[in-house]
Amino acid sequence: MLEQLSVRNFAIIEQIDLELSAGMTVFSGETGAGKSLIVDALGFLLGARADSSIIREGATECAVSGLFSVSNAQDIAHWLGEREIDWRPEEAILLRRTMKQNGRSLAWIQDRQVSRNELIEFTQYLVDIHGQHEHQRLIDPATHIDMLDAYAALGQELQSYASAYAEWRNALQEYRDLLDQKAKRSQEADYLDFVAKEIAAVKPKPNEDEQLEAEEKILSQHEKLFGAISEAASLLGAGEGSDVLHALRRIRADIENARAIDSRLGALAERLAAAYYELEDISESIGEYQANLRFDPARLERIEQRLAELQKLKRKYGPQLSDVFDRYERARATLETLSHADENLAELEQRVKTLKERVFSAALYLSEKRLSAAVSMSSSIEEIIRKLGMPDARVHLRVTRAKDETGAYRATSRGIDEVEFYIAPNPGEPERPLSRIASGGELSRFALALKAVLAAHDVVDTLVFDEIDTGIGGQVGVAVGEYLKQLSQYRQVLCVTHLATIAAQADQQYKVDKQVSAGRTSTSLRLLSRQEREVEIARMLSGSAESEVSRTHAAELLNQTRPQKFL
Repeated sequence: MLEQLSVRNFAIIEQIDLELSAGMTVFSGETGAGKSLIVDALGFLLGARADSSIIREGATECAVSGLFSVSNAQDIAHWLGEREIDWRPEEAILLRRTMKQNGRSLAWIQDRQVSRNELIEFTQYLVDIHGQHEHQRLIDPATHIDMLDAYAALGQELQSYASAYAEWRNALQEYRDLLDQKAKRSQEADYLDFVAKEIAAVKPKPNEDEQLEAEEKILSQHEKLFGAISEAASLLGAGEGSDVLHALRRIRADIENARAIDSRLGALAERLAAAYYELEDISESIGEYQANLRFDPARLERIEQRLAELQKLKRKYGPQLSDVFDRYERARATLETLSHADENLAELEQRVKTLKERVFSAALYLSEKRLSAAVSMSSSIEEIIRKLGMPDARVHLRVTRAKDETGAYRATSRGIDEVEFYIAPNPGEPERPLSRIASGGELSRFALALKAVLAAHDVVDTLVFDEIDTGIGGQVGVAVGEYLKQLSQYRQVLCVTHLATIAAQADQQYKVDKQVSAGRTSTSLRLLSRQEREVEIARMLSGSAESEVSRTHAAELLNQTRPQKFL
C-alpha cells in the first residue's frame, strides 16, 4: 500500500507530504480546490504521460515520490530481480519521478533510474486508479475482453496463444509472399538460366584474357619484334671484327697486358672479364629467343576471336573477367534455390496448416475459459450493483465467437471471441450494450462494481477512485460509501469525493484547501480530526458548516459507519 506521498511544485501544489494508512482515506474540499490534483500527482508518479506545463509557475522542476509497502512480494521480487534492482521483501519500495522545464522526465525505482515504460509496467503491481475519464474506456467494447481476461486470470494462456498466433501469421505471410513471387521466380529462373548457359558456353578461364592479350601483342607486332632482336644479335656477335663481343675480347687482352705492368689495374680487369661473360650469356639467350621466334597468323586470328568472346562477356557481366565468374556462380546458386522453391512452398503450406490448427485449438480453449468466467463475472457484478441502488439490474457479459464471410472462425491476436457487457438497469427493459447507458450514476455504480470484482482477482494493494460518485446521491451514495468501506477491508482505498455519505465511511479524511498569498495560488492538505470531520461533512451536506442540523447529521453519519457485508 501507499504509505507516504510527497509532492513538490506540481501544478498549484507547492509542497505536500502525506502519511497514509491502510483502510479507506478520502479527500474532500470545495469545488476547484484541487482535490483531483492529488490523483494526478500520483498518476504522474506511476508513469502517466505529462509535459512541462505541470510544473508550478516559477519553479524549475516538479517532483513526486512515494513509499510503498507490498504484499505481493513474489511478483515484485521477480520483476526487480530481472533488472538487478536491490530490494528485500520486508522493505518498502521508493518511487520517484521528476519533470524539468525542458520537458525531460526522469524516474527511479529505489536508487535505479528506469524508463517511463518500465515505471508503468512495475507500478501495475502497486496501484490501480479509476477516474471519470476511465468511463470512456469502460463503454468501449474493445476493452471488455481485457477485463474478462483479467478476471479469468488468463495471462499465461494469452501469452502462449499470442506467441502461437504471431508464429502462424508470420508463416502465413511468408507463404503468401512466396505465392506472389512464383511468377516472378519463373521469369527470373529463365533469365538466370540464360546467363549461366551463355557464360558456360564460352568456358572462360581465370586470367585468360590477360594471358591472351600478352600473346596477341607479340604476334600482332612480330615483324617489329623480329627486327629489333635480329639487330641486337648482329651487334653482339654476328660480324667478325665488328661485333661487340669481338671488340670486348680485344679490350680484355689489352687490359691484361697493362695489368702485368701495373697491378693496380687488377680490379678493372676483373670487372671487364665479368662484363664480357655476362654479355656473352645475353648474346646466347638472344640467339635462342631469335631461333624460337615464329609468326603464326592462324594463332593470331584464334586469339583475336577468343578475346572478342571474352570481351562480350565482360561488357555484359563485367567489367573484369573475375566479375563474370562471380555472376556465373551467383546465377547457379540462385537457380539452385529456385529449383527447390516449389518444394519449400509445399513445406511452408504444411507448416501454415499445422500452426493454424494449433492456434484455433488454443483459441477454442481460451473461448471456453472465457465463457465460463463470463457467467461468474456477470453474476458477481450483478450481485454488487443490486446493492448499490439498482436492485433489479441484470448484467450479461456476452462472449461470441467471431466468424468470417464463409462461416469459419476468425482469429485475432486475442483469440476468436468478441466480448461486450450488456445491462438492463430496470425491470421490464431489454439488455442493452453498456455503451448505451444514459445515466452517469448507473455507469459509475457499474464501474465501482466492476472494479471491486476485478480487485478480488488482482494483486494490487491500493485502489484509487477519483470522483467515482459522479451522478449519484441519496441512498445510492450511502450504499456506495458502505461498499467502498467494505472494499477497504481487503485493499487500501483512496477516494476523492464530494458526497458526505462516502466521506463519513473513511478511516481518515484529508481536507483540500486552496489559498492565495502574495498573488500566488496554492493547494494544501490537512488531516482532519474527528471534530474537524464533523465540520467538513456538515459543509458537504448543506454547503454550510455552521448549520446545527448539518452538524448533527454529520455526527450521526460518522457514528453509523457500520457497512453491511457485500463481499
